[in-house]
Amino acid sequence: MNKVINRYLLGFALLLPITITALAMPESVMKHPALPNISLHDMSGHLVKLKSLEGKIMVVTVWANWCPYCHQEAPGFVRLHKEMGSRVRFIGIAIDDRESAEHFVSQEHVNYPTLLAGAHPGKVLARLGDRQEMLPYTLIISPKGYVLQRHLGFYSSEKLSSELKYAMSSTQ
Repeated sequence: MNKVINRYLLGFALLLPITITALAMPESVMKHPALPNISLHDMSGHLVKLKSLEGKIMVVTVWANWCPYCHQEAPGFVRLHKEMGSRVRFIGIAIDDRESAEHFVSQEHVNYPTLLAGAHPGKVLARLGDRQEMLPYTLIISPKGYVLQRHLGFYSSEKLSSELKYAMSSTQ
């Protein structure tokens, strides 16, 4: 019994300096990395800096026309944008070429700005934190540009709505 207690005490003693260091770090650094400074072209060809869109809660959703789950979640995102558009900024990032992205936007009635990942979509996905390069991939960003939430795979509009309401109440 004493050996078990000693092991727990030793483990606690080894983790204590790490815990104290982590507690001394600002929460935004520890939990919420900053949105990377990425510039992408919009559907009209204008260069847009993602960081320039900060200022309110932002949903960044990365999708492709060939992705069935992206098509499945798009109607819910469109509806949420319509409901929350004055309080939440929605941005789509298509990893497709412009023609395929235009088809998706038209087919799904996307009502928020869409940016194009360009010739190297894997690099864009990696910079956004999607190292597995799987879709759909969604980020919730604070008004100050910190990543509050990352979601890989289908994101139901109910869950996204709930998490957006929480983010809005906790960032005021």
